[in-house]
Amino acid sequence: MCSCFNTSKDVVISGNTVIAEVGDVEITVDKLLNEVQFLLIKFRVSNKNNLSDNEKMLLKIKALNLIIRNRLLLMEANLNSVSITQEEYDKAFRQIESGYKEDSFWEYMKVRNILPHLWKHRFENNLLINKFINTKFKLKTLGDEKEAKKYYESHKEQFKKSRMLHAIHIMVSTEDETKVVFKAIKSKNKTFSQLARIYSSASEASGGDNLGYFEVDQMPEEFASITKLKKNQISEAIKTPYGYHIFKIIDIKAPKQLSFVESRDAIFEIISRDEQSNVFKKWLIELKNNSHIIINENVLSKVRL
Repeated sequence: MCSCFNTSKDVVISGNTVIAEVGDVEITVDKLLNEVQFLLIKFRVSNKNNLSDNEKMLLKIKALNLIIRNRLLLMEANLNSVSITQEEYDKAFRQIESGYKEDSFWEYMKVRNILPHLWKHRFENNLLINKFINTKFKLKTLGDEKEAKKYYESHKEQFKKSRMLHAIHIMVSTEDETKVVFKAIKSKNKTFSQLARIYSSASEASGGDNLGYFEVDQMPEEFASITKLKKNQISEAIKTPYGYHIFKIIDIKAPKQLSFVESRDAIFEIISRDEQSNVFKKWLIELKNNSHIIINENVLSKVRL
């Protein structure tokens, strides 16, 4: 059962004010604001004050819906005795952390006002939810060849590799260090890879910061400018929360249409995941309809971001 209530009575809003109930679990304003903070990162909103009132309301609704969904799924995971081992947690966290140098991941979280214990708690819950979904709604291991070919013919654009760049990269901490690096590049006494081994603080430095090939469509927005570089060109220094980045393009591959054979395994997984998603969505709607959910719309409308 899901219900909402709205009252004209004045409500004094604090962090402990209850905004919703899922079963016997209360969702407070603080929990809502924590979820909003994660959404701001996801949607790359650098200044929430630039959002309109409607956008802020939509953000609050999105955050509350996610909290309710996740709470229901965590309850179901518990009922089905699904849990995350320390080994599973550590392995997943290492994959996240590997993209950052030393403690820069937590430094980035600090910049975005995310407390470490909140991030860890949310990360563990997401791992548990994903494990529960994949346990209850198993993916097919085999696919139908005819169905896969039909999908390929209807979605050829989906299996076209965009232009690919092969880059090497130097990352330093300060603007003064970038000046030293550019001076060394200009001298031509050492190759870019050699300079990366000397100056770069990135995790790839021991290998000359060789980033390998990547599709231009997959580049983070901050690095969009390097997609315009030609072979052997070097970028300007690009500032991010992790430091200053300098790229050199060493090869470029033209766009390519993948054949059915090259795409088959990916198509099998897409079809299987679509089927899993459809079954899961129907099940989740039924779960929500049969759950005790109460939302205080008056409180929701008054919460300030």
